[in-house]
Amino acid sequence: MTSERKPFPLPSSSDPEILRVIAVGSLKAVENFVLTQYRLGYAEIREWSKPLPSPNSGEVMRILTKRIALDNS
Repeated sequence: MTSERKPFPLPSSSDPEILRVIAVGSLKAVENFVLTQYRLGYAEIREWSKPLPSPNSGEVMRILTKRIALDNS
């Protein structure tokens, strides 16, 4: 039996728009950015992926996926 698990599952919501934020850099820089977004009230730390290897040597990346409501004006 094969499992087709999505790498970044989303909670169900009526808001159709999805935004992904990718932070790439040194582990220290990325962790600082994630913490800053938490302090600003934008995203909980647990909402970000764990550090993932980046194509660039010495760098990591973390991905945040959010559902957002757009103003239709």
